[in-house]
Amino acid sequence: MTDTVKKVMVRARGRLEEAGVDDAAFNVNCMAAAILVVDIGQLPLHWQEMAGADFVGRLDEMVRRRCAHEPLQYILRSWSFLDMTLVTRSGALIPRPETEEVFMAAAKAIEESISAGRIPYNFRFADVGTGTGALGLAMARRFIEAHGLLIDISEAALEVAAENLFAYKDVYRRVGVVRSNLLEAVQPASQHVIISNPPYVNRGDIAALMPEVSEHEPLLALDGGTSGLDLIELLIVQAAEKLLPAGLLIFEHGHGQRAAIKELIGKDWSSWHAGDDLSGRERYFILTRS
Repeated sequence: MTDTVKKVMVRARGRLEEAGVDDAAFNVNCMAAAILVVDIGQLPLHWQEMAGADFVGRLDEMVRRRCAHEPLQYILRSWSFLDMTLVTRSGALIPRPETEEVFMAAAKAIEESISAGRIPYNFRFADVGTGTGALGLAMARRFIEAHGLLIDISEAALEVAAENLFAYKDVYRRVGVVRSNLLEAVQPASQHVIISNPPYVNRGDIAALMPEVSEHEPLLALDGGTSGLDLIELLIVQAAEKLLPAGLLIFEHGHGQRAAIKELIGKDWSSWHAGDDLSGRERYFILTRS
């Protein structure tokens, strides 16, 4: 006897709860909506429909993977960032809401710099450690005269970024994809803005992270070295060389790292601003080149 869509979803939710998956109902709703190709809000309209073999089989496979703590975003193969829907695969870090907040702070600082005449409206930018391309694509879409680079050392991440870039044809002629160890491939004094969500997890803490992160997301995008700040320290040094005068460096970091990062800001920078996310956790820095 065929069950309704709702009954199949209820059973799937129970399996996730037994596996210790947080927010099991939300996970199942996302999976079901993806299979049915509808918005989550439209799911109740389909609850009393008979669940076909395709729906049952695909949901079963998604639930199996989620019970093994594979991230929902990788299972769905797409996730939202601001007003974009981005391809997500295991080669690139999953876009997070906190990084959306970093972008909004960056956009505000850039707009202020443009208004003050410190950087031009058609500025050049680099998104370092781009992953899915989230920050760089958001930048190019927000500032329609800007030209940018999506930079990553990982070929797998750059494949994801390039796929996302190609999906937004309004920006792909203004944005390039570059393989580089941080800013090594960028010309000196060539950028007005550098933005980054670099690896900043202390290497010794990675194994203790939730398995969705430690076992599935790319180590390259997480490992900030023995201090957690190895890449950030190098980024600050390189950015001082690659930015034009009055250029901006914006980067995300971990909670509890602010005091140590302040010690890394030298005479190359005329000012800096540190910001928290909406949860009140230390989240980002904005530095202005002397």
